[in-house]
Amino acid sequence: MLEYVEATGDGNDVITCVAGIKFGGWPTWHLTDPYDVPCLTCGAPSRLLFTVGSDLTTKIIVGRWGDFRVFACPAEEGHGYIFDQH
Repeated sequence: MLEYVEATGDGNDVITCVAGIKFGGWPTWHLTDPYDVPCLTCGAPSRLLFTVGSDLTTKIIVGRWGDFRVFACPAEEGHGYIFDQH
């Protein structure tokens, strides 16, 4: 994932900044450098399932103006989900 962000962006991660709720795509990395989110069962790098982002238009505020993200394991459907606030 880090390689993709470095190859496609200037560090601002503009391609992933979408207001409101977004399914799939790439997670934003506005607070930290990109990192893999490992599956808690098998350790495989999880994929972003959806994001709920803070936005004035939708009147959704997550934490201190962040994103709530849900990741899923691509290796096995039954491995559960990883919840992340960024």
